[in-house]
Amino acid sequence: MYRIQVRVKTLTASEWLREYCQPEQFLPLCRECPEYGRNWSCPPGVPAARELSERYRFVQMIGLKVLYDDEVRRESAKNPARTELLREQTYGAAKRRLLQALLLLEETFPDSMTVMAGRCELCTHCAREDGQACRHPEKLRYSFSGLGFDLGRLSGELLEMPLLWQNEGLPEYNVAVAAFLHR
Repeated sequence: MYRIQVRVKTLTASEWLREYCQPEQFLPLCRECPEYGRNWSCPPGVPAARELSERYRFVQMIGLKVLYDDEVRRESAKNPARTELLREQTYGAAKRRLLQALLLLEETFPDSMTVMAGRCELCTHCAREDGQACRHPEKLRYSFSGLGFDLGRLSGELLEMPLLWQNEGLPEYNVAVAAFLHR
């Protein structure tokens, strides 16, 4: 059905910011996202990347590629509802497992932090939409895009896992990207 590949690259926090963070280019795009102002991991109200990462020396960039078999891709192209179910059962599940593993790593290495791609998916309905505080602030992790990072370059150039988009069915693969910041 699918298989997973993982790639990890290490860089300094200053290199990560200098090479891949362009808030002036990416933060204005957040206003066009349906999650803008509706999710605690997304703008407005997300701290500046420099402020968030200044106390860390290193960043482990982690790419998790979920590769789909041809048969699964053919099946998904015929049935859009099935496509989203398959993506949730594979890519969505892999992304949640990656977050859980990184949260455990944070416990092992105090004073570390994780950044994830995309919006927070801990709750099916974010409390921010109701004007309430985050229900799980200890597990909330900010989005790369919401911090102003070029996720396409991080994924494609650094991790050698270019992001793919497809109009119908599943692409050849989906990529989940995370960063683990530490001293």
